[in-house]
Amino acid sequence: MRWLKDIFFPRRLHRLAYFLRLAAADLVSGLLYATSTTMNPVVWWASIIIISVYGAFFILLPRIRDVGMSGFWLIACLIPVVGAVFGIILLFRAPDYHYGASLGSYEAKT
Repeated sequence: MRWLKDIFFPRRLHRLAYFLRLAAADLVSGLLYATSTTMNPVVWWASIIIISVYGAFFILLPRIRDVGMSGFWLIACLIPVVGAVFGIILLFRAPDYHYGASLGSYEAKT
């Protein structure tokens, strides 16, 4: 059951997973926009809010953590142009962790 939780609510996201989740969220948002004239407005707004909250806390925030940045950078995504540029930066930025020894133990050895 833990693997199911890790799929939908990850702690970290790598580049490919970030891109695929972002593309899926955009696709669902586009489909909701296409049906906005036939759907009940309350249900439509609730769906948009749920997708936005999921995107912020379970797509953007894990990717921000993966590149080693503070979670407060999530606030920058609220500004339209800055959020788009920041999303592209997150797509191409490498993860912050390294395999093997940490920097502190490396300095202790030398």
